[in-house]
Amino acid sequence: MKIPFVKEWGSWAVFISSCMAALMAGLLTSPWETRGNFAQGPALAILGLAFLINSKNPLASILRTKGQKKEHLLWLLFFSAGGTALLIPFLIDGFDAFSIFSILVLSYVTLLHKGKEHNLFTELNGFALLTLCAPVVYFTMTGELSLKLYAAVLLFFSAGVFKVRVRTRKTLKYRSIMALYCVSAVIFYYLLDIPVIILLPLIENIISVILMKEEKLRTTGYTELIKGIMFIILISFFWQ
Repeated sequence: MKIPFVKEWGSWAVFISSCMAALMAGLLTSPWETRGNFAQGPALAILGLAFLINSKNPLASILRTKGQKKEHLLWLLFFSAGGTALLIPFLIDGFDAFSIFSILVLSYVTLLHKGKEHNLFTELNGFALLTLCAPVVYFTMTGELSLKLYAAVLLFFSAGVFKVRVRTRKTLKYRSIMALYCVSAVIFYYLLDIPVIILLPLIENIISVILMKEEKLRTTGYTELIKGIMFIILISFFWQ
């Protein structure tokens, strides 16, 4: 039996990097001083979120086939139920605080239903869901919803969506949007009182749209992975 795991490794890289960034930010608050077994909550949350991410493929298959294949529904129920069960400790305390983010889930499902899986807005919506794991993991460690951390992680990793568009389309339009996005991210960081130095890896985005050297998408993926690691390191040093 073929298990419908999500095979977009870029999505997993964003998910893992966002979780790691949250862990680094959470550790800076010394959670062991205020919360008992502070490691169990983040571990269950990360595993539960991974299950929910894998529910995307069977959901998309159900929408494409209009529910004609029972196996897609069974996989959707398996991943959804498993993820929800693992997230119960988080949901008990955080459901009310995080309920507003259900809008992202509903909008993403609506876009998939309309067949816009590869639409730019759909991809940004998907990244908004992937990076939502950061405030979730942070909440399980500290008991606080950090919209500031969510904004920091979302703004950084969403740049990757535009980076891939630039590489696949190679148009002046997307090159300009990429540059404008990076400048806007710096402005938002400043307004939200987030250390701008955390955005240092995005310098590569600006350089890439100026030089526009030919490179394979795999190379772009490795570059984005390295930038994600740099982001985590910068969070661990400069988050406040």
